[in-house]
Amino acid sequence: MDLIVTHNNADFDAFSSLVAAKKLYPGAKLLLPGSQEKSLREFLSLAKDKIAVENERTCPLNRVRRLIIVDTRQKPRIGAAASLLANHSVDVHIYDHHPRAAHDIKGSHDVFKEVGATVTILLEILRKKKGVHITPLEATIMLLGIYEETGSLTYRTTTKLDVDTVSYLLSKGANLQAAASYINRHLTEAELAFLITLLDSTKVFSVNGVNVAIAEGNIKGFVGELGTIVRKLQDIENFPILFVVFRIGEKIRLMARSRFKGLDVNRLLKQFGGGGHRSAASAKINASCIEDTREKLLKYLKYHIKVNVYASDIMSSPVKTITGDYSVKNAEKLLREYKLKGLPVVEKNRIIGMITLGDIRKALKYKYAHASIKGYMQRSVVTVKPNTPLHVMQRVMLEKRIGRFPVVKKRALVGIVTRTDILKSVHKGIFEKKSVKNARPGLNVTGRMKKTLPAEIQKILHTIGSMANKADSSAFVVGGLVRDLILGVKNFDLDIVIEGNAIDFGKALADHYKGSLVVHKKFGTCTIFMNWPKGLRRPANAGQKFKIDLATARRESYESPAALPTVEFSTLKDDLRRRDFTINAMAASLNKKNFGQLVDFFGGENDLERGVIRVLHDASFIDDPTRIFRAVRFEQRFDFHIDGYTENLIKHAIREEMFKRTENQRIRDELVLMLQEENPLKAIMRMKELGELRFIHKRITVTKEKIRLFKKLKGALIWYSRSKYTAFRARKRRIDRWVLYLMALLLEIGPEETRKVCEKFALTRMARMRLISCKRNFKKTMKVLSQEYARPSEVYSALASLSFEEILFIRASAQGIRVRKRIDAFFREYSDTKIKIGGNELKKLGAVPGPVYRKILTRTLHKKLDGELKTKKDEIEFAKKCL
Repeated sequence: MDLIVTHNNADFDAFSSLVAAKKLYPGAKLLLPGSQEKSLREFLSLAKDKIAVENERTCPLNRVRRLIIVDTRQKPRIGAAASLLANHSVDVHIYDHHPRAAHDIKGSHDVFKEVGATVTILLEILRKKKGVHITPLEATIMLLGIYEETGSLTYRTTTKLDVDTVSYLLSKGANLQAAASYINRHLTEAELAFLITLLDSTKVFSVNGVNVAIAEGNIKGFVGELGTIVRKLQDIENFPILFVVFRIGEKIRLMARSRFKGLDVNRLLKQFGGGGHRSAASAKINASCIEDTREKLLKYLKYHIKVNVYASDIMSSPVKTITGDYSVKNAEKLLREYKLKGLPVVEKNRIIGMITLGDIRKALKYKYAHASIKGYMQRSVVTVKPNTPLHVMQRVMLEKRIGRFPVVKKRALVGIVTRTDILKSVHKGIFEKKSVKNARPGLNVTGRMKKTLPAEIQKILHTIGSMANKADSSAFVVGGLVRDLILGVKNFDLDIVIEGNAIDFGKALADHYKGSLVVHKKFGTCTIFMNWPKGLRRPANAGQKFKIDLATARRESYESPAALPTVEFSTLKDDLRRRDFTINAMAASLNKKNFGQLVDFFGGENDLERGVIRVLHDASFIDDPTRIFRAVRFEQRFDFHIDGYTENLIKHAIREEMFKRTENQRIRDELVLMLQEENPLKAIMRMKELGELRFIHKRITVTKEKIRLFKKLKGALIWYSRSKYTAFRARKRRIDRWVLYLMALLLEIGPEETRKVCEKFALTRMARMRLISCKRNFKKTMKVLSQEYARPSEVYSALASLSFEEILFIRASAQGIRVRKRIDAFFREYSDTKIKIGGNELKKLGAVPGPVYRKILTRTLHKKLDGELKTKKDEIEFAKKCL
């Protein structure tokens, strides 16, 4: 009898290799020793009638004359079948894609090939044989084996033969959709819990300049499929090299995954008595503790990591391209659909140019929407080869000031490397920066200052630079103002970083401008409040005093997620590194020698050009979850997009409920800023998409009704700003638009829940009163204003005690024109109506001073509003009747 066996805890490559091997040994029995991975168990429960598999307990091993082993060479992994190896009359055949090791099983027939999956080896043999029939079910099983083992053809162990074999299986009827449903399964609760443990324990070490992640944990009880958990961990964090060390009983288990070309984890783990293949391996270790294993691992890694990164390692492939006959309009649509800032233009897979969103905008500006992109594309394109080293691409990108490299092999386009790809590799992916002199050179924003900033602000910046020279310090304007200079947007917020002592510098600057100084010694920061410079018109939303913020260059660390930072004084680069996004992490020098010189360590200018919101490091939203609100706010304000990596980090922070660890007042501040935006609806919609709204209140959602209300509120604000009623204009005040929009956001919750939200986020007393009053008075006020006949006094009584925000909310919520007309009449006429009598007249009539005065005067006003009283004499006569 022939018996085909694979390893315990079998995956789809193991099982599909059994199925393929049976085609070579038609009369053989199939044996799956021990347990199987969950996905395979689920598949077998449906396919058990189609494919016969022996039970290990009842399999007649004494009848076996030939043993065929697939996808392993390790004796401990083949279960009961291992007993056959002592019987020299049993012929052993082996098919495996794992490299041979000293203590492996030896066979009379041993087939090894360095491919992505063992089933690929077997299918290569089968395809050479005649008369082999593969059913669609068998083809799907074999496709699952290749896809699972190669990460859907994405792992670096994937070969051309694996790809060709997939194509062959598809021609045999393999079902891709069915395969996907088993490969991309959801984690069980136990698996998810252990994944979270590993995520929390993960530390990143630098070995030979390469980032290596090590996660640790202890397993008590059943946690599920460890291979799936490790794969998910690597996918979530995108680690190029990942090791997971955990204890199971008395044993230490070490699992390795590598996407880095310079590390063969199979060779590395052989030193621990384990093995696998270049990108995935494991070992069981007799060690005293996890810490000893970690230290030993780090020691061995120094000798095994070989640093070599080429364009082929970091390029994106296949490449989204466009042909030259596309119109400008259709090209813009394609770029926006795929959230790209540039595309290679090709003909017959040969690159002929590059078109960017900037090129498109220029064409649209001059109304050439229907013209061909050939007239606007960049024809001089710098390309690289797949074997171009990383450092060469980095240097050329800086020198040529370009944003992307098409990767070309034999004149054919095979991939693309963007500045983001290189920055990820350099800053937080494979490598760490060895030099701090890596800020982008060249750009000077002095000209943009002259175009965008008033002369008074420019003068202040020059004064700061001159004083910094005298103090032998370096001064930089940083953050939002630098960002807006590049965008051509006005911004008067002066945020200054001093490489030196900012507090001493602030004292001198405050004396110079005769301003007051508020110092925060612990953080090395201070704020100057001074009179607005002469000739500079104060914006409507600005404070009474002009403000300059100064900070000593510093780095921040967080002792726990969402905690306030611990500050340590440092360099400008460290100060910029602590900021939220690359577009806010730029500086411009103010010292005389380099005035206006842009300092851009993290590619912020390029991200502005591409319209991308990108964080500077992986823990950004863990350190400060309120940055999630800011990401959405900037994305919608500038019509940018949050890049995919950053969005994944946001979703991870939301899943981990980081907002629950954040002070509610800080969330309130970000929410207020978001609702003060010109069009907050877009940000609210994005918050809904990301799942952020539940942190404000669990019942808040975004409905069609609410979307319409937000749009009408914007119209109500425009109406308010343009109203020219004489009496109304005299009493007009600035509307707290954030309160108005918050009324709409809390539409579906009642007064009591609104009160709780106000308390939770510590809203101001005035905002709290307006929000709760709106909830309590909305329906009855709307009822009065909506009725067919309403006297002016009724309209006045309904509206007089309400805030302007409440009235605008009612106006925007109204379905018909009747309510709006009555609100207009209230502002135009009723609110300014005065009676001519007062307390003196009532006293002369014999009324006793007290609450009765108010009642009589109110009734008199109502009669006058209704047109029943014309003169003071009429008012006195009416008051007499009220006594």
